[in-house]
Amino acid sequence: MNKLFYILDRYKYGFVAAFAVYIAVFIYLEIETVERAFPIQPFFDQTSVEIIKDELELTPENFEIQSNQEAGPVKNMARDVNDTRQRSMDDYNENKATASSSAKSIEQSVKDFERQLFVEAGGAEKRKAIQQEMDNRKNLAAKATSSATKQTATNQKGGNTAFAGNVMVDWSLADRSPHQNNNWYVRNPGYTCGHGSFGRVYVQISVNSNGSVTNAVYLPAKSSNANGCMIEQAVKYAKISRFSFSANAPKSQEGSILYTFVAQ
Repeated sequence: MNKLFYILDRYKYGFVAAFAVYIAVFIYLEIETVERAFPIQPFFDQTSVEIIKDELELTPENFEIQSNQEAGPVKNMARDVNDTRQRSMDDYNENKATASSSAKSIEQSVKDFERQLFVEAGGAEKRKAIQQEMDNRKNLAAKATSSATKQTATNQKGGNTAFAGNVMVDWSLADRSPHQNNNWYVRNPGYTCGHGSFGRVYVQISVNSNGSVTNAVYLPAKSSNANGCMIEQAVKYAKISRFSFSANAPKSQEGSILYTFVAQ
């Protein structure tokens, strides 16, 4: 150890001189590096992409308004597309008013019930019970006929004006009405697809003379912004909808239902 200290003490000036030379060379090389810096070419001299102004202009011919930009609120109700009444945003009634519309619906339901039970009936005792039930229903229908004549055009199921705004269900079935003239039977799935859902689903339906929907098919060409949930729910609710009985209707009458889905 003493020998090491002896060598360091003897050659200390040499070590200092060597270190000083190293520092000087290092500084010199660094200065040379700075002097030889690689010049960076300005960005504006690089190749650029030319943007044609006309391609950015939005005109009615080159853009489409999304369905969620529909003006005005959408009302939770169903409406017959073939309804020819005048329309109003404030004073309106869901269905057309007829003096005996309610009574006719009850009378028709009695006839439908009779037809179904006689087809399914077995022995004489069962037929007798069915006959009693039919007599009771006919009595109710007679009372309904009497009360229906007192109704005015301002009732909730009929009137002189229809709603003029946007609705969640627009349906079309020539010369038919909802079952018992109640729009609830044209079922509405518009709130069933949750937050952020807004779109329209067009469903083509087939309806038999009894008013039951026998088939429902989604038509994408007449729909907009429809996702899987909307399509599934629209077809499902179309199939459980029901319309009025019509003896003059074909065995399979074609119609349509346009559903508007909105976010909850």
